[in-house]
Amino acid sequence: MSTFSFASQCDVKEEPVFKSIRNRLTAFVLVGLVAAGSAGRLEAAGFALFEEGSKGNAAGGAFAATADDPSAMFYNPAGNAFIDRFTLEAGGFAILRPTARLDGQSPYPGDGYSASMSKSPYGIGHLYAVLPLSDSVKLSAGFWTPFGLGVPWENPNTFAGRFINQRDDIRQIAVSGQLAVKLSDAVAIGAGPEFRITDVRLSENISAVNPFTQRVVDVAHVSVVSSGEPVKVGFSAGLLIKPCDRLRFGISYHSHVDVDLHGPAAFGQIPTGNAQFDGAVAQELPFGKGAQARTTLQFPSVTMFGIAYEVTPNLTLEADGNYTTWSVFDQTVLQIDGLPNQTLVHNWVNTWAFRAGLTYRCSTTGSWIAGGFVYDQTPQPNADVGVFLPDANRTGGTMGAGIALSKHFQFQVSSLFLWFHERTITTSKDNFSATYQTFAILPSATLKLTF
Repeated sequence: MSTFSFASQCDVKEEPVFKSIRNRLTAFVLVGLVAAGSAGRLEAAGFALFEEGSKGNAAGGAFAATADDPSAMFYNPAGNAFIDRFTLEAGGFAILRPTARLDGQSPYPGDGYSASMSKSPYGIGHLYAVLPLSDSVKLSAGFWTPFGLGVPWENPNTFAGRFINQRDDIRQIAVSGQLAVKLSDAVAIGAGPEFRITDVRLSENISAVNPFTQRVVDVAHVSVVSSGEPVKVGFSAGLLIKPCDRLRFGISYHSHVDVDLHGPAAFGQIPTGNAQFDGAVAQELPFGKGAQARTTLQFPSVTMFGIAYEVTPNLTLEADGNYTTWSVFDQTVLQIDGLPNQTLVHNWVNTWAFRAGLTYRCSTTGSWIAGGFVYDQTPQPNADVGVFLPDANRTGGTMGAGIALSKHFQFQVSSLFLWFHERTITTSKDNFSATYQTFAILPSATLKLTF
């Protein structure tokens, strides 16, 4: 039997407490699999993403009532009922974070400490196609990224939170086929299944108290990668009403899904320079063996409400509200081979996001320019905020344009400028106290082809 204990530095130097390797390993894998949930993303509260098309994004994401291009597959499936020609739309977003940092607070990591996330860009893509089957029935197919998170800390081997998280990534792709039906010139509906494909990756170091020096040292690195790409089936639906020429109402819904995840935890030993201590560590940790972990990650439903008004025949104003049922993310149970089941409590709450956009369209060419605003509430309580997911309320502004290159091609660009409200946490369950600051920019480019 070894005579040392696995712990973090707060046992000696006020870092987060884990009293045994069993609890330490269990807590890490659990937190990793659930808190990693795209997405380097963090662009809508929690880990939901609303940047699914350049035109909608340019208008602040307020697009559930307008929904007049193929990205309606995400914003409101009923909108595609009014598209009369075969239309393709393909594009993507880059996610840039000029500022993503934390400033330490007492007791740990303490005043004067700071750290930043990597500024490496992330990318998400989308592809939509709409095929008219008749004047009133349209078939659409495509994919987008509804959820995602990425939290990559710089200098991971010296980062003060490396025993909680060094990097976590999650990405969920939605692949869908939908039917949109125009019931009349004023009313349309749309719906279809969504096949959600999810993968998770995360890593951290493990610490232990060296009994010979009574200092906390790094003894191992562990990485978790979900095995395979589990597919869960949800659905989306939408309704669009035009009570008069200038007014449109839209509502759409994307269902909640639970995704079953499993994968190995791969351990690599970090030599401490003391052969006796390293030998004891090797007896306690499953180097070269892996520990299979299983859990279920809950993804919320999203309901979008929109109202659009044509101020003039060329100028449209839209306001939207998005309701996300984050309360499904209340707790997560983890099973690890050879270890007791563990439960991690999140207590997230349902939230609203409020969006508004103004779009000017040239009636002769179809080109457009747009601008918008978004305010997005965080669902995450203070106790759950930390270096895995430092979420906060967000305020953003958007702008963009669609340029008609010919009667068949339109090139669209947009950008979201997103400010995360500064958030100071001294009550984290990980005992990691910090002030978090983030500013993100999401430029996009999309090519729209109409035949």
